[in-house]
Amino acid sequence: MTDAAAKNQTIYERLGVVPVINAAGTETASGGAMMVPEALEAMQEASRQYVLIEELNDAIGRRIAEATGAEAGMVTSGAAGGLLLAAAASMAGTDPVKVSQLPDSTGMPNQFVIHRVHRINYDHMFRAAGGEFVEIGIPRATYEWELRNAITDRTAGVVWVESPSVAPGALPFETVVEIAHEHNVPVIVDAASMLPPASHLRLWIEAGADLVSYSGGKGIRGPQNSGMLAGRADLIAGARASSSPRTGVGRAAKVSRETMAGFAAALERFLEHDHEADFREHLAQAEVVCEILSDHPKVDLELITDQRITPDPVVRLAPTREANWTVDGVRESLLSQLPRIYTRREHHYLVIRTHCLHGDEPETVARAIRDLLH
Repeated sequence: MTDAAAKNQTIYERLGVVPVINAAGTETASGGAMMVPEALEAMQEASRQYVLIEELNDAIGRRIAEATGAEAGMVTSGAAGGLLLAAAASMAGTDPVKVSQLPDSTGMPNQFVIHRVHRINYDHMFRAAGGEFVEIGIPRATYEWELRNAITDRTAGVVWVESPSVAPGALPFETVVEIAHEHNVPVIVDAASMLPPASHLRLWIEAGADLVSYSGGKGIRGPQNSGMLAGRADLIAGARASSSPRTGVGRAAKVSRETMAGFAAALERFLEHDHEADFREHLAQAEVVCEILSDHPKVDLELITDQRITPDPVVRLAPTREANWTVDGVRESLLSQLPRIYTRREHHYLVIRTHCLHGDEPETVARAIRDLLH
């Protein structure tokens, strides 16, 4: 290959990586959302000068607090990094001895109460910090006495997961907050993927949450490895005590000045953006998919548009009893052909999320799936 030809290649072509049409949405496995231009520009600008990281996080933290209605905030390494720091803050606070002891949580309250229907892969963040889980409830049912009985002097927090991936059966959020606060125990919310709408920035703080962790690389469309933690000032101070540039349990989840600046710019844009217009566009995309697939005799189809369940319209597909196609088989086939299409599996559904689709991609995705159904 000539030098001129090499220069005309994309970075992925030079690395030998074939891009995909992202029909799975903003999940990390497919790279999150496309960053907004404001974020890219801010990252380049930030790279040209040095600052003290603590001062930068102070400044952005104040803006996070304003946006969420919380007492304080901070930039994190994604929502997962926020959960790690939330766990550390709930166990060790700002005590330097306890902070340095983690993830050995011996002698500290280290139990996190969680609904069994809220258990997801990101539980690891609490365990990585030194915590352990106490589960309550059974599939589709949880009783108040279970939460009351689960809280002891070893309880560091109650975890609430707000995600399309959880199953029904949890107590109402207001009940969780009421019982936790009766025992002076903080409520930690994982709201990683629940933006937009912008109103969700304040939803859980206003409902009584003590800490809320959000992704910065999904609906906010900042750097994919960014996020924010918002909540009580004392708990944010505890999270900061365990995080970079210090050497606590959160040191490995450091956030660069470029990432912080990119997140800050994306947050400002998110606060001013017309999300209703975006939703209408994504709904139209989902309707294209439905139109192409809805009359197929071997697929059951459902369109989900409730933003309390999912921020972007979602099409869920399942094989009928007569069908012999499988979700895993179709997903693998979509990735093995060109253009490569990446979809999502949720339980027994093949899921198409519209957040990251552009142009004629909805039609391309739907027709490729239709061709594989038999």
